[in-house]
Amino acid sequence: MEKKRKKASRANVILQGIGLSLGIYLLGISALALLAIRGAVGEAVLFPAAAVLCFASSLAGAARGARALPWGRLLSAAVAAGCFAALLPLVGLCIWGEIALNGRGAVLMLCALTGGAAAGLTGGRRKPKRKRK
Repeated sequence: MEKKRKKASRANVILQGIGLSLGIYLLGISALALLAIRGAVGEAVLFPAAAVLCFASSLAGAARGARALPWGRLLSAAVAAGCFAALLPLVGLCIWGEIALNGRGAVLMLCALTGGAAAGLTGGRRKPKRKRK
């Protein structure tokens, strides 16, 4: 007997993408903070590095969602990246105790959405299933 692989539910796939994005983002921010404390990275470099980190983490999480969801790559990646971008203010509230979306916070959210769009656009097309004879 062959074992059939269970497909993950849509909500589970989105949560996996969000978890991957948040994990990469929080580990990267922690590494940036450690490098800043030790003096290896200057303060002028921290925000651009955080923006690139936000883009890369959103790209990874959205790519996970884009491959597994049936809505098309761009829409699936946009859903995963939008959920990650919506959680960024909550992470900021938990860590720093305040939300600042007027300047740099909005740029970070824009980087997250751009990472999702990049994941959807670079995904390629799915191969059609072959019919068995």
